[in-house]
Amino acid sequence: MDSQLKLVPLVRSGVKLADGRSTSERHFLDFVVDGHSLWHALGKRHDTVSILCAEFVPEETSKSVRHLLLKEQADSSRGRCSIFVCAECGDLGCGAITTLVERNADSVTWKVFGYENAYEQIRLDDYCTFGPFTFNAPHYERILTHGLNLVTKGSPSQEL
Repeated sequence: MDSQLKLVPLVRSGVKLADGRSTSERHFLDFVVDGHSLWHALGKRHDTVSILCAEFVPEETSKSVRHLLLKEQADSSRGRCSIFVCAECGDLGCGAITTLVERNADSVTWKVFGYENAYEQIRLDDYCTFGPFTFNAPHYERILTHGLNLVTKGSPSQEL
């Protein structure tokens, strides 16, 4: 049976820290699979947001979606695709939750989730209980394309 993918709007609050530094407010679409937020399960503890973030450069967001659609080579040198990236800059090098993406004629599968950055070994063990998730390919493409349109046009507050 296919997993159900939805995109749900979330906000990462901007905060002024005691030492004078601050974090930026971010509006993004969370990946919700079979009713469970992947951001709450995977991304939140690393202070990441999904690749579908309204404050990121639209061209980079579009490229990130093309990675997940397998229309471009994966963004990780390990052949993995980012789903959650650094909340401040969107850079995989700062830290990202990634997954292997496979496609056949009718489905797309996310499997082997992990945390990676530019300076440590990839961490897979903490994520071995997540997935794999297999999605109906046409629905998956529609959801990601529509989500991309929402965040690049400035209205990521709509649930898909």
